[in-house]
Amino acid sequence: PDTCVCRTDEGRLVEGLREAMLETVIPRGEADRVMVVLGEHAGRVGRILEREPARSRALVQLERDEAGRVVPLDYDAVCHYLGGHEDD
Repeated sequence: PDTCVCRTDEGRLVEGLREAMLETVIPRGEADRVMVVLGEHAGRVGRILEREPARSRALVQLERDEAGRVVPLDYDAVCHYLGGHEDD
């Protein structure tokens, strides 16, 4: 698909958004979760373990990964994830 549907903070649905209209949001909290939106791990959820602002990247531990992999990802490849836990 070339477009997506997003929900605003107020709960309103906005349809027909193009990728160029969006930007990723890096969470500030230590326990916040992210979703990988680009690359081989796209669609996976994880936690930021460390931020590298000078390099615009973060070290992310992927959830539901038996090896507990930690991968370095550019800020553009991850976005703050507010969805439920996979176990929910």
